[in-house]
Amino acid sequence: MHASPLTPPLLEVPALDIGFTDTSADQLRFSLHHPRLTPLASELIDLPTEDADSVALRLELHVIGSSHQVVLGRDGTDAFVETFACLGAGAEGTVHHPAWDRTSVTHGNWAGFTRHEFRCTRRLVPGGFGSAVAEVLRRARDAESHVAVGFPGDPHAITALATRPGRPGELSWQTWHCYPQHRQIVHSTSRLCTGGRADSDDTEMNGGRS
Repeated sequence: MHASPLTPPLLEVPALDIGFTDTSADQLRFSLHHPRLTPLASELIDLPTEDADSVALRLELHVIGSSHQVVLGRDGTDAFVETFACLGAGAEGTVHHPAWDRTSVTHGNWAGFTRHEFRCTRRLVPGGFGSAVAEVLRRARDAESHVAVGFPGDPHAITALATRPGRPGELSWQTWHCYPQHRQIVHSTSRLCTGGRADSDDTEMNGGRS
């Protein structure tokens, strides 16, 4: 089976000057307690405030060497850090195997947000992997804010993050992780909000920054 030809959107993705590591969806771990890692590429979004006295919030979308982090900063400090990455042995903080195809709900207090929802899926792309990655990039670039980069060694080794439209008073984003050597694409969606009740397929967790 031949790989799909490179499409123009793939050629426009910035390539990172780092060594390529063969990872897969099976190595991904999820954490809300892992400390911030040095990003390789970022999109920083200053969030609008209600009035001049409101504390400034910033949403940061980061590509890291092993996948992604999303950080919510409040007045210059990290109020919330979501890590979904191939962290390996000895990772700092509490890390979990992702609950594939289920919504994980964590309650806490992160700059006024009290509920975090995270859902991830993985799919095998037996053919047309290049076209599938091109569609990922199109979806990311349709967002108001996004970051997408390619890893050296394979033009389809892509990580992308993008904001999603949300209800007033909530933050929402999604990510894609493309593993060409295993022909896997991982998609995650996240939401920070207040209140809310769990659905039947939710996995409830407690804990978070105060």
